[in-house]
Amino acid sequence: MLNFCVGAAPNLLCGSLKKAGRIHSAGSEFGEVRSGPTIEGLHPLRGSVSQPPVIPPVAHFIWFGKRLPWVHAVALRSAARQGGFSRVILHHDSDLSTTDVWPELCALPGFESRRIDLGPLFAGLGVDGVRLQGLYAQLSQPAARANVVRAAILAGEGGVYLDTDTVTVASLSPLLSAGAFCGVERVAFPAAVVQGRALLPKLRAYALTTLREVTRWFPDGYQRFAKLEHLYSVAPNNAVLGAEPGHPFILGLLEAMLSVPPARQTVRYALGTHALERAVTNYRGEGLVVHPPEVFYPMGPEISRHWFRLRQSVDLTTAIRANTRVVHWYASVRTKQLVPRINPEYVERHQHDQLLSALLLPYV
Repeated sequence: MLNFCVGAAPNLLCGSLKKAGRIHSAGSEFGEVRSGPTIEGLHPLRGSVSQPPVIPPVAHFIWFGKRLPWVHAVALRSAARQGGFSRVILHHDSDLSTTDVWPELCALPGFESRRIDLGPLFAGLGVDGVRLQGLYAQLSQPAARANVVRAAILAGEGGVYLDTDTVTVASLSPLLSAGAFCGVERVAFPAAVVQGRALLPKLRAYALTTLREVTRWFPDGYQRFAKLEHLYSVAPNNAVLGAEPGHPFILGLLEAMLSVPPARQTVRYALGTHALERAVTNYRGEGLVVHPPEVFYPMGPEISRHWFRLRQSVDLTTAIRANTRVVHWYASVRTKQLVPRINPEYVERHQHDQLLSALLLPYV
């Protein structure tokens, strides 16, 4: 058995993999997929693939609610413009036809609007659909429900799922030769530390949290943190997920959700990043690629608030790495009051003093 770790820090996400698995070499051709989870090298992603696409070039988004704000519609628009997708599908639970952004979305090439229908969604996946419906029925928070729905969509029809607090900045076509993929983010408290009882890892995590918080307050905090990020664990995030239909990894993710005890099913992250981390760690099959933080999460949790910070001037090249494909800007409770105000007028007003506005400007 080969002990597998992501990155250089001593406490990073580790899993016990079959001997056939190995870390994907930074110098090898992009698209070469070996047995077991693979870590893409930290060099810029290549623009061509050495294998034909396996994952369908279809982007999936999920929205719960009766109003889709402009800034979240940009997630779909940027995927249609930059992502290399043939279709962009919005799965939603309510009628969105009266929302302001609807005409613009309907005009996107390959756009499809689809109401969420749990019966067909959970049927024929190779996982107990009745149990999935039962799990879904226990959930009231949209984020928790979306965790289950995104995995079911990918298991049933494949493609790439993206959160609506993302902006696609480069084509994802080179990533589609994998059987499945996800990305990792820099965190202070990985699931193993949160759920474990050992004192020293928790003390270290609190110290790293404090260091990150102090660093964040500097005007150039996101650049300062880049010099410290090697100290932090990496853990999978499910804001961007890709898979071919019926891939064993995605089926394993659904099984991981079903295995969560009922008392924990409504606990924050239990069905999301923590279930994903378990699925990645336990996966023993082929074709799973795990991308480093800069591909989808160039600014991780908490540091991502620098996307919103007003400053004297902005330079996107300091915030987006050479191999970034998607920017996840982390809509959260802390930004809840601001996000609804982000519209074309807001972006034009702050294009020179806010990184997020500079990022959104092409969609005004």
